[in-house]
Amino acid sequence: MADLGDVERMVDNWERDAAERARRYEQLREQVEQISITESVAQGAVSVTVGANGVPTDVSMTDGVRKMSPDEIAANVVRAMRKAQAKYPQRLQEITAATVGEDATTRHLLATAAERFPEPPAEEDEPARPAPGGQLRVEIEEEEPETPRRPRGQAPRRRPARASEDENGGFDDFDDFGGQSFLRRD
Repeated sequence: MADLGDVERMVDNWERDAAERARRYEQLREQVEQISITESVAQGAVSVTVGANGVPTDVSMTDGVRKMSPDEIAANVVRAMRKAQAKYPQRLQEITAATVGEDATTRHLLATAAERFPEPPAEEDEPARPAPGGQLRVEIEEEEPETPRRPRGQAPRRRPARASEDENGGFDDFDDFGGQSFLRRD
């Protein structure tokens, strides 16, 4: 059986290790919050900065965007954002190595970051040209066809009364308004 002094030393060592580990994770958190990665595309006309967790924090453009269509500007913003986000896993790996080292938690953090922010596909510096005319395209989901409106002054058509089976197996006319219109007649 271990003597009381050995148990106290074990507990002291455990507390000291836990406090040190907590301090290193706090450093990790502070440094991750300070991450700022900026990438540019289109000869520097569009720049995007991402911060903690790869979230965009800034978008800037030069006068070079005046020569671009709205589609090209949007595509370049997305390209710059993806380029910056793709550098996030590497930056996170540098910070974890310098603060807490490798453990199950940091491996999970790094794997998640790499999954969320993969390397963008290799592209030329210029994005694909938009559709002819350079117009912004907006796609709208198909909606139910609108019911035709009746001309003013025309009375609404009455729907035939529906029938429902009553408790006795017979049918009674089912109509919430007793066959009468709920609209006032003046």
